[in-house]
Amino acid sequence: MLRTIIMTLVCLVPLSAHAADSPEPVQQTTTFDTFELPDWFKVSFLDLSEDNAEAVESNRHLVVFFWQDFCGYCKNTIEKNLTQQSIRDVFDAHFDVVALNIWGSKEVYGLDGAVTTEKEIARSLDVQFTPTIIFFNADGEPVLRLNGYVSPADMQVALNYVQTKTYESQTIFEYLAANQPKAVNTSLNKQPFIQNVANLDIKGQPKAVLFEQTSCPDCDTFHRCVLSLESVRDRFKPFHTVQLDMWSSKPVTTPDGETKTTRDYARDMKIMYAPSLVLFDSNGSEIIRVESQLRSFHTEAVLEYIADGIYQREPNFQRYIEERGDTIRAKGERGKTKSTRDICPELYE
Repeated sequence: MLRTIIMTLVCLVPLSAHAADSPEPVQQTTTFDTFELPDWFKVSFLDLSEDNAEAVESNRHLVVFFWQDFCGYCKNTIEKNLTQQSIRDVFDAHFDVVALNIWGSKEVYGLDGAVTTEKEIARSLDVQFTPTIIFFNADGEPVLRLNGYVSPADMQVALNYVQTKTYESQTIFEYLAANQPKAVNTSLNKQPFIQNVANLDIKGQPKAVLFEQTSCPDCDTFHRCVLSLESVRDRFKPFHTVQLDMWSSKPVTTPDGETKTTRDYARDMKIMYAPSLVLFDSNGSEIIRVESQLRSFHTEAVLEYIADGIYQREPNFQRYIEERGDTIRAKGERGKTKSTRDICPELYE
């Protein structure tokens, strides 16, 4: 694993002037489905020196995301990495991301204030792959670059390295040696309450849909720290529960009886994060969805909220969860069953 990361995180110092003479990028492109850049990327006037100054003023780092059309690796980075809540949270808190097309002709002011174009900046920074993600310090110097696609776990390590400014005292290789990414599952996690058939057209029973993906640290955490608990599994018993890989081309039957690929269904449902939990009533109407890392108490509560029909009398889930907490405390039930805090205390540190 360490060797793999080192091979992808290769350049830690500013590039020399002769990079302008380097060959054109050689990233292989395909006719793979196109993609959209995230709407949370910085709305930039393409003045990178100004963008960097604004980032520094906010105690953030400027990041330039180099991309091109029909780039499968760009698509994977955007859809499989940037949809994971823990990664998105770090970007939101610590980074300003500006996207540049490696073949683009838009006028850009570089980090030195000089007028240039997207493709000239890509050439001057020796961008040979897409995506290439370059992180800059307060002086406008590259401190780390990710060439090509890196796994979500590897990206998390890279983000932590930059946002903590560890580059000021430690090389990425030293940092990786001490902070190797945790192993992640390359297949979807299994649970005994998950149905084997992707059919949501089931009448007379509430439905739960787990939208996940492979190589997803957040999904692994949700299963290990929440869905493995008997108290949570019991709450799933009233539900017809289906697990879907949000990028798969396998068919799924939707609550209205339509058959489509799980990828298209996730897109139609506007699923933005993995994991996401969407709950439907017995008629197939969506009632509530969760797109963040819940703990056992909140997961039990949201399942109970639907299964027991509480949403029909109390439309505000937050009011219900406060009411539920008061009831549990009054009865002195807290601590009687194992919770997320018991098996994953690191989540509360």
